[in-house]
Amino acid sequence: MLESQKEASVADRISYDNSKSIGIWDWSRPPSGRALDDLTELNNLISSVCITDRPDAWKFTLDASGIFTTSSLSNLINALKYGIHSRNIDIPRNKFVPQKVFIFTWRVIQLKIPARSELDKKGIDLHTILCPLCEHHIESIEHALITCPKVSSIWTQILDWWNQNNYSISDINGAIISDQGFPQNAFGSSLWLATKWIACYIIWKHRNLKVFSNKMWNPAMIISEIQSQSYSWISTRTRKKNPIEWHQWLLNPSFYSVPSPNRVGIG
Repeated sequence: MLESQKEASVADRISYDNSKSIGIWDWSRPPSGRALDDLTELNNLISSVCITDRPDAWKFTLDASGIFTTSSLSNLINALKYGIHSRNIDIPRNKFVPQKVFIFTWRVIQLKIPARSELDKKGIDLHTILCPLCEHHIESIEHALITCPKVSSIWTQILDWWNQNNYSISDINGAIISDQGFPQNAFGSSLWLATKWIACYIIWKHRNLKVFSNKMWNPAMIISEIQSQSYSWISTRTRKKNPIEWHQWLLNPSFYSVPSPNRVGIG
């Protein structure tokens, strides 16, 4: 109300001296009373502000990108309320698995499958958060898919089946992201990752059968399903000139990680 030039811009009223903003005011009368207090507060506010000649724009200061998205706000709320943080980890597409397996794998990486510890973080009241298989440890996603003693024995058999006895799977990274075992062979790496993703998918399926249908946990049946289902999904997605045979897949699937001219059959 005290501005004498009603069309004045912010740039007309602020100058810079040694990177410090200084107000250049043109009042119709000197400020006094409450207006003087407001002016003092305004000077304090603008002293640390650097005005540029760029157009005005909105910036979402709660995200490092400065861009507002509903997912960034949702992640922030989850982090503050439940201590849940989404993980910005990209996983490569794998042509040897169906879409539902890829989506499940992505959800595992983002900690979005309903293991009991994750449900507890969301405030869902459970009668127990112990693993339904071993009943001794809290059921995190990593425990349910990797480290539970009843599950780790299945991974040991998978490693033996793939002739990867010098390799261990002890965490989510080893099961889903790492292609350790085939560092120089893209085809073998894709087959190995596809098998591990399918194994996680089937292990979680049988965990749910145990929880919701009271089905018996049968490691031999789970291994058999991992072998047959991985063969079914992978063999239908490989090129016809490079077919995968069931008997060879069952004996040692790492055979197919070797280029065709160098392969030596087993059995």
